[in-house]
Amino acid sequence: MSTSMATRVLGMPAPGSRQAPEFDSRNPEKLKEFLEEFEELTERHRLMTKEKTKMVVKYVDKEMKKFWKRLEGYGDDYVMLKRKIMGAYLKTLLEDKLTVAELVKLVKKGALKMKRT
Repeated sequence: MSTSMATRVLGMPAPGSRQAPEFDSRNPEKLKEFLEEFEELTERHRLMTKEKTKMVVKYVDKEMKKFWKRLEGYGDDYVMLKRKIMGAYLKTLLEDKLTVAELVKLVKKGALKMKRT
C-alpha cells in the first residue's frame, strides 16, 4: 500500500464511530442512503475505486461483509460492486413487506447463483 493510499484510507472514519456510515441489513430500504453517505466520504477522502471496494465492507455486519466480498467488483471496481449489491437487494427494495428471514433467503440464493458462475 503506497503512502498516499494509506493516508486516504486511514482518513476514513472508523467503523462504529459517530462519523461512519452504517448499514443495518435488517433495514434494506436504507441501502441507497448508506451508499450515498459512503460515497460522499470516499470523495472527500479521495479514495480510488479499488480502495472504495475494500472500505465499503468495513461498515456492514459480518454476514453482509462475507456476502459483499464475494460479489463481482470487490477489490477491483466499485461501480460494478455497487451494481451487484443493489441488485441483490432489488426485490427487497421494491417490496417493502419482506421479512428479515426472507431477505436472508434472498441473499443466500444470490450467493449460490454467484458460486455457480
